[in-house]
Amino acid sequence: MRNGLFLLLLLLLTGCARAPKAQGERAPLPTPERVYILLDAGHGGFDGGASGSETGVREAELNLQVALLVQQELEAAGARVLMTRTGEEALGDTKREDMARRGELLQTEGADAAVSIHMNKFPDRKVKGPMAYYQAGAEAGQALAGCVIDSLTEALEMAPRLPNPGNNFVTRVPACPAVLVECGFLSNPEEERLLQEEGYQQTLAAAIARGVMAYLEGSF
Repeated sequence: MRNGLFLLLLLLLTGCARAPKAQGERAPLPTPERVYILLDAGHGGFDGGASGSETGVREAELNLQVALLVQQELEAAGARVLMTRTGEEALGDTKREDMARRGELLQTEGADAAVSIHMNKFPDRKVKGPMAYYQAGAEAGQALAGCVIDSLTEALEMAPRLPNPGNNFVTRVPACPAVLVECGFLSNPEEERLLQEEGYQQTLAAAIARGVMAYLEGSF
């Protein structure tokens, strides 16, 4: 990131200030100098991802709905956003082609952060809530994921959660700090219902955008 190690260490020492809860009109997002964000709606087309245990809703559909709302929030804050997909279709005719094209977009030069939107699923249907993953060993990615999960748990009035290290294509490929956001569990009946509601999707999107912009505000 710009301004080097000093600002990154400062960010990690000070952490991300939690955004105030929405009380009527939502507080404005932080607005650092114009930034460039890569935004990935996971899966698509023939690759539906996970499916809802109760309704069978496809993860790919929900990923796109939330990602488009995140795009709106980020652009309203003054960011430039590049989406890997804006429609229902995959980026290629096969999984290999799709991931190759997605990888090219996620490696776009000059990006300040990359965000990939997904939905989760787990055998224990009681498990619920958002999660944020960063590439293991990537300190800047960890800081970004920490800001995003802090913002999400605050917005959803949940107990704080730590970001999780991992080794995922969408966090490994980008040259910039990257986060994979699991918005909730399609295996949890209550959350499966909520994840299909526009109001809940908007809450998620606003929180994700706020977390991303809070990270970037501290890193410039």
